[in-house]
Amino acid sequence: GDLTLLRVPQEAVGFVTGRAGNFLRTIEEEWGVLMFFCEVGSKGSRSKDFEKLAIFGSVRGRRGAELKVLSAVETKMPGNFKQCWDDVIDRDKSKDETGTWGTDTMTFQDDELSYALGKQGGTRKKLERSSQCIVQYVGHSAVFSGTKSERKRAREYMKWLFAQLEGPLFIEGWQDREDCTVVNVPQ
Repeated sequence: GDLTLLRVPQEAVGFVTGRAGNFLRTIEEEWGVLMFFCEVGSKGSRSKDFEKLAIFGSVRGRRGAELKVLSAVETKMPGNFKQCWDDVIDRDKSKDETGTWGTDTMTFQDDELSYALGKQGGTRKKLERSSQCIVQYVGHSAVFSGTKSERKRAREYMKWLFAQLEGPLFIEGWQDREDCTVVNVPQ
């Protein structure tokens, strides 16, 4: 379908919504989705602990928006992501045109996380754009969502990002890659 329902802890709803709904509207604009809090099921069965956030759109848009919300919730309530990990990681598996849609994760230490994020999230955004994979950090987890080839590229780029800290990097088989252009720079 075109709907993802995400349980948002009550104490994080205001944070996720933002002033006058601004944070949700920003996510909607970024990912091309429609989002709102709703009640599901019979009246009177409303949980006081969670609100349900409905996210409508494409698989890619819904996942990008979902991970952005989960990242915000994790900032407000550290440890929340562990509680919904299984539901989130396997959601929408193989539900794209290629049949390879999925999610991979990687865990960071504190110093690695700040480096992988970059100034104002610039490094994360650069990895996301260049790999064409959704790259989001939820707590200390890097979450990669996309097709198999997109996820593979994102993980490689992340590995190279950290490898270059050790010194010059050589990419084995660069001449066979479609995502690589080599420019010779005179000494």
